[in-house]
Amino acid sequence: MTMTLTLYAHRLSQPCRAAEILLRELEVPYEWYEVDFANGQAREPWFADHINPFKSLPAIAITAPDPEPDAGTGESESFLLAESHAIQHHACRTAKNQDAAQRWYPGDRDPRRSAQIDQWMAWHHNSIRRFDSFHAIMNLHLTLPMLKYEIQDTQIRPLQEGLKSGLSMLESHFERQGMGDSSAPTLCGDEHPTLADLSMVCELYQIVAIGYRFKGYPRVSQWIETIASRPHFKDVSAEILDQGRTIREQSGNYLDLENAFT
Repeated sequence: MTMTLTLYAHRLSQPCRAAEILLRELEVPYEWYEVDFANGQAREPWFADHINPFKSLPAIAITAPDPEPDAGTGESESFLLAESHAIQHHACRTAKNQDAAQRWYPGDRDPRRSAQIDQWMAWHHNSIRRFDSFHAIMNLHLTLPMLKYEIQDTQIRPLQEGLKSGLSMLESHFERQGMGDSSAPTLCGDEHPTLADLSMVCELYQIVAIGYRFKGYPRVSQWIETIASRPHFKDVSAEILDQGRTIREQSGNYLDLENAFT
């Protein structure tokens, strides 16, 4: 019985990209359904009542065909799941290619390493994602010129200052692991990245795409570059790169790209 996985997502969303990149890394077939969250499509009844009551992205629906098509019921069984981290864990547990899946998240095969990955993914929410400035920068990009400096001062800079604590934590962590200029860092010290690396780098890549550089955090910069160089990451991130380029080229001198993270 062939199952159909549909990914409801948008590629300007960090968690959506993390989920889609992982599906590609694990060679999990999926159908793509773009949900226009910026215009409220995730709150429409077809999505909120039948796909994801959390009204957030990403979400997946795994559907099995009607086991008795001749009965004329036209019914199929669906498994619905929301939240990027939950989707990623489920993908690793159920992927046919378990050799690849175990490298991203070993589950019960290596409980200690899995616990480390879980720890970083839990930390990610309040230390990295909490200070996402991309949407504030989008507001700056779209607003009237007379309001741009106000948005920069009241919204963007406080988020950037808040993010620095998390960046410092990551930089210190990589330094304690002994990662130098010639070695590529990962959160758990392995050669292969994990779900935690993927989730956090997708988060930080939002502002890298605009043109910000983490000059004061060289190991963090190297970590981001290492994860972002993976082919599936680059393919899925093409849209955010285009959006970032547009913001950078049209925002003039309002964005302090050179000095924000020195």
